[in-house]
Amino acid sequence: MQVTSMLSAGYLEPMQNIFRSKNAVEVAEVDQSKQQKEQEILSEEQAIKAKLGKNAQVHTVYHYSVGSDGKRYIVGASVTMKGSEEDLNRVGGGIAQEDLQSKKQEAIDALKKDAQKNEDTQNIIKSEAEKREASKKKDKAEDEKEAQTQELENVQNEVIAHEAAHQAAAGEFGGGVSYSYIEGSDGKSYIVGGEVPIKLKEGSTPEETLRNMQQVQRAANAPTDPSGQDRQVAMKAADLASKARQEITRESSEEEEHKTEVARGTPVIEAVSRENENYDVNKDGVQSLLASVKEFEIQNLIPAA
Repeated sequence: MQVTSMLSAGYLEPMQNIFRSKNAVEVAEVDQSKQQKEQEILSEEQAIKAKLGKNAQVHTVYHYSVGSDGKRYIVGASVTMKGSEEDLNRVGGGIAQEDLQSKKQEAIDALKKDAQKNEDTQNIIKSEAEKREASKKKDKAEDEKEAQTQELENVQNEVIAHEAAHQAAAGEFGGGVSYSYIEGSDGKSYIVGGEVPIKLKEGSTPEETLRNMQQVQRAANAPTDPSGQDRQVAMKAADLASKARQEITRESSEEEEHKTEVARGTPVIEAVSRENENYDVNKDGVQSLLASVKEFEIQNLIPAA
């Protein structure tokens, strides 16, 4: 333990103050006063050493002043004492204990100050981290909002193109387009669905029905990504088109059969009878006359089997 003590209060006063207070004293008396002070300081130093004992260490730094006679006189001293608390307290009347308590308090205050500083630093770090996290969340929310808006715009463009393809291919069989909307995070409305009604209109003949259904099929399959409903319409049109083809084939077969029968020598009487089935003899006497004539000609021209 170490205690530093200042000897001589006179050392703490500027030298010019001493001279001002002794203006009335002769120079010789001033020098004598310095000699006496020096002796007092040395005596006090010896007394301190004696009280400390042999185990303590004493280090003295003297402070000098030059007298009017040109000599240096000790006017103060700094005495540093090292030793046990008990020895130091014998000299200073408890000064060592006071010094120890003071140092302890200084240490406590320093620790408190460091702790407060650390706490302030941690608070700053925490605050900055919270700011960064809030900024990240804000940026993420903005990115998600922008991505959602972009996605809605893409869907809207796709729906418009989809329904436009239906309308262009449907022609007279298509109706007006209707859209469904949704509100985006930016407060705007976006198209997310649409519909173009397509009529499955049959024709007055199988051939016309076939043409109509082929156009309906093209209209239903016009978009690059037909929906399930589009495919259902196309399938219905394909079914009606298939039936129309069957009807056309049936009529064509009957016509061909009729032509074949005539070409192979079917009795002309039967052929004429078939032709005459479409006429009303009661309404047209001329037709009946022509039928009799044809029958007479046939009987005279076709040899018996």
